[in-house]
Amino acid sequence: MIGYIAGTLTTIAFAPQLLKALKTKSTKDVSLLMLICSTSGMALWLVHGYLIHDNALVIANFISVSLAFSLLVYKMKNEY
Repeated sequence: MIGYIAGTLTTIAFAPQLLKALKTKSTKDVSLLMLICSTSGMALWLVHGYLIHDNALVIANFISVSLAFSLLVYKMKNEY
């Protein structure tokens, strides 16, 4: 249960940033290095969760990676 709660909170944390970027059409205030590190870290947690058969890790990090990767792609598209 703690894993699902933690996963929900960390997943929700990225959603407002993505929504703000889409609404304002700007990602200037989002750090590229932070996005790369966060997305990579969440992807590794996703793999780890899969390897140990932990559904809480897999579900939360799949959604988190999707949100973070979307923001990363949007930033790269807009600024580079």
